[in-house]
Amino acid sequence: MTTYTEVLHQVQTLSLIEQIRLFEELKAIVPTPVEVEGTDEVISPEEIAISDAAWQDYISGRDPGKTLQDLEIELFGGKLE
Repeated sequence: MTTYTEVLHQVQTLSLIEQIRLFEELKAIVPTPVEVEGTDEVISPEEIAISDAAWQDYISGRDPGKTLQDLEIELFGGKLE
């Protein structure tokens, strides 16, 4: 199995154009998590994509969201008085 040091050395022997190409390909396959400012929470790119798609559905009207009554039932098991 190739070690990190061996791979690094091989990358350093590539031309600048090849290094840039490799870098672009690695960026595409290695997820870049996002740190939430002021916390130790990290959000994956997949979670961000799902959240963004849900938001786009909501603002376009494809998903009307939940009513307050639905949320009360879901969160508390019934309607609050």
